[in-house]
Amino acid sequence: MRRPHFIDGLALALCVTAGSVWAAPTLIGKDAPDFVLKSLDGPNLRLSEFRGQVVLVSFWARWASDSREELPALDRIYTTYRHAGLVVLGVSVDEDARRARDFAGAMKVRYPILLDTDPDIGRDYQLERMPVTVLVDRAGVVRYTNVGFKRGDERAYLDQIRELLRE
Repeated sequence: MRRPHFIDGLALALCVTAGSVWAAPTLIGKDAPDFVLKSLDGPNLRLSEFRGQVVLVSFWARWASDSREELPALDRIYTTYRHAGLVVLGVSVDEDARRARDFAGAMKVRYPILLDTDPDIGRDYQLERMPVTVLVDRAGVVRYTNVGFKRGDERAYLDQIRELLRE
């Protein structure tokens, strides 16, 4: 029997509050776990549909203060590099779609926001705290991950993005 999604969110929140008690294995060098999620704009988006492009996936929650810092930074990166082949997908792990939409709107996010309605995705991406940022190359392989966000992390994102766009 599957647990309701809010239980996974509660467990994730408790892990964030209590701190991580386990080390997640790395995804780097492995195929990015595929997912299909509904976007706030309506259509479903599948990660694998973006093969051939560099994709940055940001898992976030409005209750995570690091997300408040990261979303605007990612929007600036998206605005600068989308025409060069970068796709940015924001994945809200919040239960309330309206609140996720309001939060993304307040952050002035222009890239697609998806709603995580499948607890398997959190397990596949080893989400221990928010935000989690995953950079996927054109072949669909995870090349970079970052847990949390602090000022200056966007420089590391840009270094990785530029390298992948040149490949």
